[in-house]
Amino acid sequence: MAPRFLLLPLVGLLVTVAASGLAQEVGSPPKPAPPDSAAETTTSSPQVPAVAPAETGLEAGERDTLLRLAWQTLVGHLTSRPIKDKDLEAYTLTPRLQQPRGCFVTLKIGGEVRGLQGEIEAARPLYQQVIVFTRRAATRDPRFLPLTDLDLDKVVVEIAVIGRRERIEGPEALHPERQGVFLEKWGRRAIFLPGVAAAQGWNAERTLEELCRQASLPARAWAQGGRLEAFEAEIIAGPRPGPAQAAPLPERPVEPEGSAAPGSS
Repeated sequence: MAPRFLLLPLVGLLVTVAASGLAQEVGSPPKPAPPDSAAETTTSSPQVPAVAPAETGLEAGERDTLLRLAWQTLVGHLTSRPIKDKDLEAYTLTPRLQQPRGCFVTLKIGGEVRGLQGEIEAARPLYQQVIVFTRRAATRDPRFLPLTDLDLDKVVVEIAVIGRRERIEGPEALHPERQGVFLEKWGRRAIFLPGVAAAQGWNAERTLEELCRQASLPARAWAQGGRLEAFEAEIIAGPRPGPAQAAPLPERPVEPEGSAAPGSS
């Protein structure tokens, strides 16, 4: 049986994935999407031009698109008006947003986490990951009471887009002040998103020991095989954005009174 996934809180941004019987869906295979809804699978995604690793950093417009997409998903999910495929036509889904990426979505109220869902693996296009994990963080995180529409004015959405990942051998290659870390061993997984270890004041070695503990692995299990990765993440966060505004039209130059228009005789 494939391992199930369990999220445990740590400063709001720790995810532990372990063999557990709890019905947790983070990282599980995508389910078929209902008709006329924003798909949760990649089967209908268009062919997307390859994006070189050096080009995976998001531009300001792409970051704004993801935040607005998350908010439309959240509002629709909590008001029984789910986002649909046709709603996506209003967004500019660039090649970077259509590339499969790992992603986590955290929902906070008053600085406290009220939902956190995601996966490190690039299982879906990034824009789909944001839709899927925003829904799940809002009402399907078993650690928290589901959010309702009464919470919308208080929620802050935070999206962590997983960036470059690299295998490491031990603490000497880990920089917890700017990197996250992921461990997989014996069918168990644990992950600290960037900023978690630094917020606790842990050095690299302490970070790895805490990672083993959260995954219910023996001390220093990270040094005895398994898969250990350091990674970076791009954080996009904010309250509910206002309506998108069209770019202002360029000002028309004022012609001096009595002057002839260009090209006229």
